[in-house]
This record gives sequence, C-alpha cells and structure tokens, in this order.
Amino acid sequence: MIYTLGSFSAIFLGFWLVLGIVFLALYPLLRSAFLALHPRLGSALLLAYWTGPFLLSLISTGFLFMPRVESVLVDAHCHEACSSHVPLIHSLGLASIGLAACTAVLLYLALRCARMLRQSWQLRTQFGFLAQNEGAYHLLRAASPLVFTLGWWRPRIYVSEGLADACSQNDLAIILRHEQAHQERRDNLRLLTARLCSAVLGGRLAGLVLSDLQLLTEQACDFRAAETHGHVAVAETLLKIKRLLTLAPAEVPAMAMAFAERDVELRIRALLRTQPRISLHSWQIAVLLAALLLSMSLLISPLHHGSEWLITALSGFHMHLN
Repeated sequence: MIYTLGSFSAIFLGFWLVLGIVFLALYPLLRSAFLALHPRLGSALLLAYWTGPFLLSLISTGFLFMPRVESVLVDAHCHEACSSHVPLIHSLGLASIGLAACTAVLLYLALRCARMLRQSWQLRTQFGFLAQNEGAYHLLRAASPLVFTLGWWRPRIYVSEGLADACSQNDLAIILRHEQAHQERRDNLRLLTARLCSAVLGGRLAGLVLSDLQLLTEQACDFRAAETHGHVAVAETLLKIKRLLTLAPAEVPAMAMAFAERDVELRIRALLRTQPRISLHSWQIAVLLAALLLSMSLLISPLHHGSEWLITALSGFHMHLN
C-alpha cells in the first residue's frame, strides 16, 4: 500500500508543480484574451485556468493508476512480463518521501483554508451583534462608510449607517445589486480557491493572475448591476462611493468583497466602453471542453513513460547513495 500511495502522491505533486509552472509561464501570452472576454465568462475561465494544474494533475494521475483506463490510453510497451501495470516506486524510502511531501503540501493548504474559514466565522459572529437585519442586507451601526459581502457558502451583505445615510436610494439600489451578484456567484469562495492555488505557486505572476481574477469578478458584478440600472448609472455610483471612501477611509475585512475597493478606474472604463466584450457561444464552450478532454487523454501516455523514467533514475541514484 505504501508503494502505491507514495507513487501516486509523488506523481500527482510533481505533475501539479510542472503544470503550474507551465500555466504561469503561458499566462502573459493569454492575459489579453482573458481580459477581452465578457467578465462573467472571463472570470469563470480564468478561475478554471488557475485551478487547472491541480485538477488536471489529480484526474490524470487517477487515470494513470486505473489499470483498465491506463491500458487503453498508454502506448504498448513491454516490461514486467508484459503485463498491464502502473508506474510504481519500488523503493520504500522514495515512496515515503513522495507521500510525506504531498501530505505536507495538502496539510498546509487545509490549515490555511481552515484558518480563513475560522476568521470569517469569527467576523460574522462579531458583526451579528453590531448589525440589524434589513432583509436584503445587514445594517451595521458604524459611522464610517462601509459596504461589503462576507461569508463563503451563504455570504451576507453588510452596509454601514454612514454609507446608507450618504447615498441616494438609487445609489443604494445599485450597490445592493452589485453585492447581490457577489452573493449569487459565491465570489468569496471562488477567490478563496484561487488564493489557495496561489499559495502553492507564489510570485509576481501568480499575484497578477489573482489580481486579474479579482478585477474580472468585480466587473462581472458591475455588469450584472448595469443590466438593471444602466452602465452610466453604475459608473457614476462607483465614482461617488470611491470619492466618499477617499474622504472617509474605512477598513474592510480582508476576506470580504467591497464595492469600490479595487480597480475603480478600470471598472468605470469597462462600463463606459462602446465596444462590447467578447462572449462565447455554447458550441464554442463545448469545443473547448472537448479539446480539454482530448488533451487530458493524450497526457496519460507521456505521463506514464515520464514517470517510469524518473522513477528509474531516482531509484538508481538512491541505490548509488546507499
């Protein structure tokens, strides 16, 4: 069992890191294409792209350790009595290292996720004593101008008395429609997933991916509000709230989605653009999914042979050291 688990863990983790580096290196070339899409679609595809290395590695490695699937997708080659086989590490030391490394990475991500969830729960508990339920939102007893959405699975919208008093009814309706879009899309949960991926592969490019995802997420909610209130009205409200927050800055919880906290100028430009953003038809999305499935199936054979080659090389090096 330790050999199978260690082999699976080592191949999964190694393939995940390799794909992550490749996806990061390709992102500057693909960035303009993501940003040109309609933000609703662009945010979904960018999240899929950023989580792709983890999912592709997990699924491909899973297929690799399914003999029936592996026998169909892997090129015929003969060793170990020419029987169907999976790439196994036969060294107890190497298998243990692979299992320990993968367990350490996954445990780190689980602890990071648990910490964020605990902080969010604590904030919601605290705000529960400070806020009054107004139906569509929770009114915070605070003079500072605040509006944000907090929570992962069932997020709540919080508006401070200071902001509600400073806004017109139309401005407040636009703000609430924007925040309701965050609520419906569960954007806090999406960004939590993206941040966990960024924790494994950090650096400037990973920060750029996360920043672009946050921008597209905000634009998607701006466009959702514009469907009801119009693009110009949403842009005007964004500018008003940004000025209000500049005059009376207030600290928003780190795990919350705030209305006018990020990239306000870029969001206003996107709302006022006369040229529509690119949308994909259902058949184009189907083609993308088919291409993804084909690519995944074609990866199995190189992954099998590459894993065997690397296992042989590492085993020989390990024996030489001993």
